Amino acid sequence: MKKSLFFIACLLLAVNVLSAQDCKNYYYLLNNAEVEMTMFDAKGTAVAKNVYNVLSVSKEGSASVSDFTSTLKDAKGKTISSGKGKFKCTGGEIMVDMKMSLPNLPQLQNMKMESEGNAFLNYPANLKEGQSLPDGSFDMSGNANGMDMSLQYKVTDRKVVGKEKVTTAGGSWDCYKISYNMSLSMKMMGMNLPMDMVAAEWFAPGFGVVKTETSKDGKPAGHMEITHVKK
Repeated sequence: MKKSLFFIACLLLAVNVLSAQDCKNYYYLLNNAEVEMTMFDAKGTAVAKNVYNVLSVSKEGSASVSDFTSTLKDAKGKTISSGKGKFKCTGGEIMVDMKMSLPNLPQLQNMKMESEGNAFLNYPANLKEGQSLPDGSFDMSGNANGMDMSLQYKVTDRKVVGKEKVTTAGGSWDCYKISYNMSLSMKMMGMNLPMDMVAAEWFAPGFGVVKTETSKDGKPAGHMEITHVKK
């Protein structure tokens, strides 16, 4: 009996170690890593770049956590806006800051927004086709050209629809394709400006999101993909 219990304990320990190791290769958990995501319009023309820089990696209980900055630059390299975010990995679950999935829209580029805390999109470590994933939402408030405004962002109906290989200028990955709906609601000057879009992302287990694309009213609205990774 004691030998059986010892064997089971060893198996559980091995599983925990393997789960912990799963966190190490996510690009947001590599200290001082820099990831460049290039944004393309509906015609495939590069219009902007979002550069993520990992500032620090630490532990919060059993989770590995990183703080990073994001810098949005136009096609000429001029900084448009900047912000901060968090990434968490427990080994069994990945939590990605929702601000990273905000679409690149002209209405958002001149907004100086603040949010209370962090809202995350969750990804189980063991994804499989047909799996439904949790929804996510957060609220922000701020100012745009002297006008107070607020933004509500929701991601719903997330589903793993298949597996695909994705190759970009930044590398090649075996990914799970995840489809979802996104809803943006901007309020300013007493007006409510809703916007609904359909989106998809390609998530590489053990690495992270490598590509996203959006469409509106059945027409492509643009996509974003990794074009450079510096570890």
